[in-house]
Amino acid sequence: MEVHAHTHTARKKWTHYFWEFIMLFLAVFCGFLAEYQLEHTIENQRAKIYANNLYDELKKDTARLSTLIKINNDISSKLDTFCMLSKQPDRQNITPGMLYYYAQYVTYVSYFSSNNSTMEQLKSSGSLRIMKINVAQKISEYDKKIRELEKEYGLSKSEFEKIEDLHFKIFDIYTMEILFPDDYTEKSKDSLFQLRSLYVRNDPEMMNEYTGWLKFESNIYAFQTKEFLKPIRKDAEELIAVLKKEYHLK
Repeated sequence: MEVHAHTHTARKKWTHYFWEFIMLFLAVFCGFLAEYQLEHTIENQRAKIYANNLYDELKKDTARLSTLIKINNDISSKLDTFCMLSKQPDRQNITPGMLYYYAQYVTYVSYFSSNNSTMEQLKSSGSLRIMKINVAQKISEYDKKIRELEKEYGLSKSEFEKIEDLHFKIFDIYTMEILFPDDYTEKSKDSLFQLRSLYVRNDPEMMNEYTGWLKFESNIYAFQTKEFLKPIRKDAEELIAVLKKEYHLK
């Protein structure tokens, strides 16, 4: 009868299991770090794309704001001149042509609309979190002022509608369109001032009301320029500077 000897497997020491655990832990941890670093790199790349797009849009905004500020100042000045002419006690030297010239600016209503598609993407996608904290804060401040300006435009809309209603009653709009076509230039102003046969409604009470509203409109332009357009342009310029610094844009 054969006798088989039992073989014994050597038992592993506890230190062996400890080092196995350490190696497994390090492998998982390094994998986590690599994945985190990859995600962080991708987010940084996305943030720079957003920053570059926003930078381009803000440059368009500042250019538009500067133009609009000049337009508002010019319209406000023209409306004030109309008010001054219409209020003069002796109007012998004031021709209908002069009134038509200055009254044309009543309907030149220009609104600022931001090129904010990138800001909207950042907000709607929740990607504002990937932007640097100081940049995200500036974006939020700029966006807030844009929305405040939109509310201001909504409040002043009814006033402009009232002014236009009076405007169409006092002046002949067909004549206005002929005198001031799309390609009209200031060069013809002097000859326009000589026109005396143009229709202007002879209603002192209505003209007085119209003039009062024009002064109010002039004040609205001045207010919007001071309280909204200039601060928004300043915020846009500051945000451009921050984007250039933080994301090394040119």
